[in-house]
Amino acid sequence: MPDVQPATKPSEAPVEPAELEVPRQPFVERFKQKLALSFIMLLLIGPFWAWPCTVLFVLFNPFPGARTITLAYFFYVFVLDRRAFMTDKGWTPIRRFKFWKNLANYFPAKLIAKVNLDAKEKYIFCGHPHGICCASFLINFFVEATGFRENFPGISLFPLLLDAHFFTPVQREIALMSGFRGASKDAITSVLNHGAPGTSLFLIVGGGPEALHSRPGHYDLVLKCRKGFAKMALLTGAHLVPVLAFGETDLFDVSLPAEGTLWHRVQQLVLKLTGFGIPSISGAGFWDGAGPLPKARPLNTVIGAPVKVARWTGSTRSDDPDLHAAVDELHARYCAALCKLWDEHKQELAPRRRKSMEFVE
Repeated sequence: MPDVQPATKPSEAPVEPAELEVPRQPFVERFKQKLALSFIMLLLIGPFWAWPCTVLFVLFNPFPGARTITLAYFFYVFVLDRRAFMTDKGWTPIRRFKFWKNLANYFPAKLIAKVNLDAKEKYIFCGHPHGICCASFLINFFVEATGFRENFPGISLFPLLLDAHFFTPVQREIALMSGFRGASKDAITSVLNHGAPGTSLFLIVGGGPEALHSRPGHYDLVLKCRKGFAKMALLTGAHLVPVLAFGETDLFDVSLPAEGTLWHRVQQLVLKLTGFGIPSISGAGFWDGAGPLPKARPLNTVIGAPVKVARWTGSTRSDDPDLHAAVDELHARYCAALCKLWDEHKQELAPRRRKSMEFVE
């Protein structure tokens, strides 16, 4: 497939971040918003803190049954219930907490959904760009802070997480009760093939590598080399829904290390081992000043018309040329639909962009 060109040519001059500031809100409201934001950010990096906490709990807990309880829990997670993240069944109360409205109010965030989706079909919602912390997708799809269920009645949405999250103590239970499912091939095909009509998934196509391209005013997407989502759509018959998050890359100031430096090598190593992209960032503090939280910037997430997909009935061998051709054709159609979505909304929702959307990898 030929390279997909950027939707437009870069032409806009940089704008100072201060122009994007939202009005300051009352202290109590701001406190609730940053509390919700802090909680959801901790969940995102769960594997990095939950395991050390579990080890400390086992080693230093004075309760004599602590180790027995922990071993029993591990047996449940790794043996008895190890496929829980590969099914469309389960109770998902956490994603519907009214408390999450504070997340949307913080930025503020808005979901723009002008398409109608048939609840008898299945869909894969594909989010772009990842940004540093995928805040737009957390608010609109990971939890229901902006009314996804009301916009798309009959659609049962399951956001995808790296499988490592489902083998992390405690965080696993929170993720499952929030409706998350695994991002592996087996998990995706299991949920879509065995799910009821309306069962749909949400994934961020660019993943960790795209986070390392995030900079204010830039929409650099890792998409040229990402075709697995198109193949999954063909094998399951799920339609592809493009989703563009305007403002997502404006939430942090980012420092990019020079290629070949120690920090650059550390970033690449962490990405390879864990799937997490860890850039050098500066955001907002819990109270004031700089810190690790996203800055308050307007977020507008647009859902485009679905790219129709006919279920593949030919050979599913990985080396089958016909399947490869079908994946390339669907990938090209999806990229064209995404560029069209960008062109339709860039003037209104990205007036301060520093360059055009571009597929960089």
